[in-house]
Amino acid sequence: MQYRRLGKTGLQVSEIAFGTGDNAGLMMNAEAAERERTLAQALEAGMNFFDTSPDYGKGVAETNLGEGLKRLGSSRTSEVLISTKIEIMPGDLDDIPGRISRSLDASLKRLQRDHVEVLMIHNPPRKSRNADEAHWLPLTPDDMLGPCLEGLEMARDAGKARHFGFTCENADPDSVKTVLASGDYGAINCWYNMVNPTAGQVMPPGIRFGPHYDDYGGIVSFAGEHDVGVAVIRPLAGGALTWQVAETGPTARHAHAGGIYTRNPDSFRPEADRGKAFAFLHKPPRTLPVAAYQFALAHPAVSTVVGGFSDFAQFQEIASVGEFPALDSGELDAIQSVYARNFGLD
Repeated sequence: MQYRRLGKTGLQVSEIAFGTGDNAGLMMNAEAAERERTLAQALEAGMNFFDTSPDYGKGVAETNLGEGLKRLGSSRTSEVLISTKIEIMPGDLDDIPGRISRSLDASLKRLQRDHVEVLMIHNPPRKSRNADEAHWLPLTPDDMLGPCLEGLEMARDAGKARHFGFTCENADPDSVKTVLASGDYGAINCWYNMVNPTAGQVMPPGIRFGPHYDDYGGIVSFAGEHDVGVAVIRPLAGGALTWQVAETGPTARHAHAGGIYTRNPDSFRPEADRGKAFAFLHKPPRTLPVAAYQFALAHPAVSTVVGGFSDFAQFQEIASVGEFPALDSGELDAIQSVYARNFGLD
């Protein structure tokens, strides 16, 4: 396992992090023995950064992560770094610092820890709070640099959080850049994958932006320029960059997979339709998911890629990423041609 600096936080994090989200589902839907076997092997492989949230399974992921790490013992988990999140709900807008304090205390109890290394605001920055604009209630830059920052600083002063960050799902890139330019936040979670790499590269004219294809406006590159650590999420585009989905279609997601794509399967189809354009990268023993992680890790501003594992076999597959040579120039050119042809959808 290789390690990279998480921006100005100074934390040295494994280039593949352990994600606990319900999109992959291991930490909510797998049996305890498989969860703990995977946790143990992750530590053995050198993964030291664990990404979670009270929203994942409504607290189940944090509970299972805390229980699993406790059973593995302090000698194996003493170097573990944990990032968790705070979701601000509409009813919290009059007391955002209070919401941060209460939510963090509940998370720490589930995690069985007295602090986390990174505490993130789960809501995306946007120009307005219009809840119809995203799955999460958006917060404005004024919210992020005002009451959110106040609550995060209170958590830091209390010794319960070391560093601050926020997530960028369905975020407005100009608002994200305003918050990043302040210098107050040290890390972000951001979508960046072969299906949608707009956070890290300028796209060719062939791409069609719209309600099912956001333009993230280079926020990964901007974060790098401001020494903000980048933890990539959705490296497999919710499962679209797996051989099973590329070959069979959107119904081939893993049985443990959850999240919005399970609650609303039609929302996954645009991702799957674009993902199958990269099936040519599936060249066993290097698989399509391995190629997808290589793509994300190749960006110089990326600190870590948050692995979403549905089972132990998927963990083993991704843990092998470092054993394969990087994508070659021909493959990189072919990826760019996919974008120029708008994934072959026109």
